[in-house]
Amino acid sequence: MAVSAQVKHKIAMLKRGEYILLFAALVVASWLLLPALGVTFVQAIRVPAGNLFFEPTSSWGLSNFPAVYSGSRALQSTLYDTAIYTFGAVALGFSVGLVIAWLIERTNLPFRNVVFVILLFPLMMPAIVTTLGWILLLGPRMGFMNVMARTVLNWIPGVDFTAGPFNITTMYGMIVVQGFGQVTFFVILLGAALRSMDPSLEDAARTSGAGFVKIVRTVTLPLLRPSILGALILSTIFTVESFEVPLLLATGAKADILSTRVWELLTTGSGEDPLYGAVAAMGLHFMLLTYLLFYLYSYYTARSERFATMTGKGFRARRFDLGSWKWPIFFAIISFLTFLSFAPFVILLYQSFLPTYMSPSWAVFERFSLDGYRDLFDNRRLWSAVRNTISVALVAPTISVTVALIISWSVVRGRAAPKVRLFLDLFTSSSLAVPAVIASFAFFLFYLNVNRMLPDFLDWIPLSKSLLVLMLAYSFRVALAYRFQRAGVAQIAKELEEVSATSGASAYSTFRRILVPLLAPYTFGAWIILFLLAFREFTLPQVITAGSDPFVISTLVFNLAVDPDQRAALSMMTVAFLIVVLLFIRVFILKKIRAF
Repeated sequence: MAVSAQVKHKIAMLKRGEYILLFAALVVASWLLLPALGVTFVQAIRVPAGNLFFEPTSSWGLSNFPAVYSGSRALQSTLYDTAIYTFGAVALGFSVGLVIAWLIERTNLPFRNVVFVILLFPLMMPAIVTTLGWILLLGPRMGFMNVMARTVLNWIPGVDFTAGPFNITTMYGMIVVQGFGQVTFFVILLGAALRSMDPSLEDAARTSGAGFVKIVRTVTLPLLRPSILGALILSTIFTVESFEVPLLLATGAKADILSTRVWELLTTGSGEDPLYGAVAAMGLHFMLLTYLLFYLYSYYTARSERFATMTGKGFRARRFDLGSWKWPIFFAIISFLTFLSFAPFVILLYQSFLPTYMSPSWAVFERFSLDGYRDLFDNRRLWSAVRNTISVALVAPTISVTVALIISWSVVRGRAAPKVRLFLDLFTSSSLAVPAVIASFAFFLFYLNVNRMLPDFLDWIPLSKSLLVLMLAYSFRVALAYRFQRAGVAQIAKELEEVSATSGASAYSTFRRILVPLLAPYTFGAWIILFLLAFREFTLPQVITAGSDPFVISTLVFNLAVDPDQRAALSMMTVAFLIVVLLFIRVFILKKIRAF
């Protein structure tokens, strides 16, 4: 009886310690997540539109909402163009990604691992770099592919192209660039679903006389429905919030996209005050859309177990025989993916050796030099940007995975009421639903106000356009780390924690000595993804700093427009650095992580 009472006391202490850890994590998570929604809402109902919400001359009102519906560039136009852009890009990325994922996971396609590795290369290139590469390839007049195409087509009698025939600065050009950028995302998500699906159902349908098309339509696609819907919804959210492609291409395409519309309202070139209220009112409309999409994503992923078909005993994924089409399909896929993955990189590498872009020829090759790299190393902004990027990429993922680890433990293992755990789950995951351009706008206003409210003895703390603000803003994407680690916590036996409690360990000791080591692969995997995203991130620093100091690598690439050789050289150095980092992690760190 005494032992039982002692056990109960230890478990009670564990529960108390859990609540303390959870409270601390929630405080940090609220600081990271709530400004995006709260500041946007408050600013939307403060007028006039050019005033900040905390200015004494501001008042409460709803005039910002009618304002965004009127004028030549009303919200309706932004919604329409953004919908076309989003639907086209998601449809293109999904169609290509599903076919490639099926070929890799469910057929006897040769060298499948090689195909997958080539697919991963675009992850090493920030979106701003990839988009610049596509401009050099498909620019209407000087783009390399257009120059080559005109050289061939103008031999045809009656054909005389002076520009084109391809034009990337159009709506369909934006859709192609963004859609191709989504292919790797769809292959990873859909490939995992195809790999875990039991093919015996397809075999049964084939034995019953069903043809290939009917099997795909009536068996494969219905079983993949939760994964497909989840991937489509996430891709839609990511495309709605995309900034790099619209920023560089939307002006030429005369397209009114959400992210560029927000940027234009914040950076009025006429010397007028930014229209903060209009930005917030527009942001609320799009947050309503993305939160609806996020709810649908949560709904379908929660129901995914109803579609589970992978069994344990005797499970073996069978592959469809491509027959005589095996090698033609392989060469077609490898050619397409090699172009998709490496063409933007190669053309930027070519540009890095020239002061301005010139169409390739033997005379141009003779003008190659390393001046762009020398000038870049002499550029004082480079070393500041490198230092800032590395600092943010190390600190922000660490904050995110630490907060996410504690909350995921509380959601899966917590003793709170189910509704409380559901709230924690949705709250922590909600950052996926906030477009980055709206979040960065809210962070800019929030920390501007916090900086204003600091007492005099704390005025040394930089909270406006500072590296500290960037670190906190980058940590906003805590949902990615949470989803990773939540899955890991669910796989750890609960008895380990109970044994630790009965042995006298505190909640902190149990968390540190048992859960953290066991979750190391999940935590490190989440950290690596956030590290890569931090290096690739452009929207948050560009909006928060308004394109000025403190620069990070992505914003410096954008601001080196007048020095195309330095811009291309920095792009190459960024890709090379990320490849070296990942190889180092693969060779020296992953083996130690797997030892856990």
